Amino acid sequence: MPDNPNRVLLINPPEGTLGRLTSAPLGLMYIAAVLQENGVSVRILDAFLEGWGSIFPKIEEFQPNIIGITCPTYARVQAIKVAEEIKKKYPGILIIMGGNHPTLMGRQLLENYAFIDLVGMGEGEYIFLDLCKGLAYEDIPGLGFRKDNSITINARRPNIENLDALPFAAWNLVEPKRYGTHSNFIFNGIDLGNEIGADISFSRGCIGRCNFCSNNIMWKKWRHRSPGKVVDEIEHLNRQYGIRCFQFNDDCFSVDKKAAIELCHEINRRGLKILFCIVTRTDCIDRELLQALKSAGCYMISFGIETASVRLLKIMHKPINIEVSLNAIKLVHSYGIKTVALIIAGCVGEDYRSINETIDFLKRTNPSFVDVANGLRIFPGTELFETAKKQKFIDEDFWLTDYNWKVYTKECSRLKLNIFTAAIQQKRELSGFYLINLIRYHKFVTKEIGFFFKRIIGEENFKSKKKKPKVAY
Repeated sequence: MPDNPNRVLLINPPEGTLGRLTSAPLGLMYIAAVLQENGVSVRILDAFLEGWGSIFPKIEEFQPNIIGITCPTYARVQAIKVAEEIKKKYPGILIIMGGNHPTLMGRQLLENYAFIDLVGMGEGEYIFLDLCKGLAYEDIPGLGFRKDNSITINARRPNIENLDALPFAAWNLVEPKRYGTHSNFIFNGIDLGNEIGADISFSRGCIGRCNFCSNNIMWKKWRHRSPGKVVDEIEHLNRQYGIRCFQFNDDCFSVDKKAAIELCHEINRRGLKILFCIVTRTDCIDRELLQALKSAGCYMISFGIETASVRLLKIMHKPINIEVSLNAIKLVHSYGIKTVALIIAGCVGEDYRSINETIDFLKRTNPSFVDVANGLRIFPGTELFETAKKQKFIDEDFWLTDYNWKVYTKECSRLKLNIFTAAIQQKRELSGFYLINLIRYHKFVTKEIGFFFKRIIGEENFKSKKKKPKVAY
């Protein structure tokens, strides 16, 4: 460990996103805020915005002796590459990697990548602070490290039960104006596509136990900040940076409806003229909450519907009644709030019947937007990962490849997934005769033929105008 570990650079890796847009690296910003509060000199580099060429100049300018890199599973390839390149040029800098992938696969990272010095598991704010205080590695809960040619993984650090103890995220270390709302429509006369969008955190964790999600391993349980503290942060961002559009990055915003309503009332009491969107469950919505959300400026609610098949919901351990979801979306619309139905095409057990059930649900509810995932992505630590391992569809070594993620195609081929996705997007029911579905969506057959030849000849021989994440099927 360096003798004076008090200059910290936190890096969000380039190209590390699931979609087209990015948000401010809130996890790094909370770590930075805790370090700032304790007198540590810290900077944040959002290399997703700045690109690969920004990394070395930032290191030369700031001269850090500790670098922390956030590492989501889907961006682990990029995060690992950042660590490798930094260690080659600056071997004396201590590199720690944190986030959900090190939390789940920390030992594997240390065993296979000598240029990663440490891994942080679970919430990282106080792991990093202990490191900067100079505590022995053995005395830092949640830390993984090498010692005497062996790897030690310390016991997990207990949850931060009092989230109010955390300072506001360090927005002073990023450029707020470079982050958008992720929405592209006009609401109440405001063009959301041209607005600054700030991520804000009300809670951590989720009450769900879906078979494809590792959230409960990362966060352990659902906790929330006090409504007043959250609105303090919103008001600060509104006054300091002129931000009036916010995205709550919670997995389930309204688990505690009373607290969520109080948050909305506090926004109104302070006369804040803002807009915000949330993600929650359809069984965590009622009229009283919606009235409060509407009055406080909520313009959109996203629901993780996944599927409208009772059979598939049971498989994924999501026991939400379909009628509850149907009524929730209709109720939200009655308050003039837009909805997003988050759907997965290709859940475990998916077939044309279950796809048609989902299409029927979408026709009956008519959500404002439908966001369809083309296939079920496998992540470590999940029940789906364990199932896929038993089926010999994937193994632990997959996380050492340069694929960003693997899509579960043990039951549904790429071709089927494309057809299922298109059917949902078009709300066009599938036939029980697969040949008819192929004829309807014949363009995907051509794509599959091209994909087949790419695999045979080699993808490097095919020109691509746009770099895409590598996906394994």
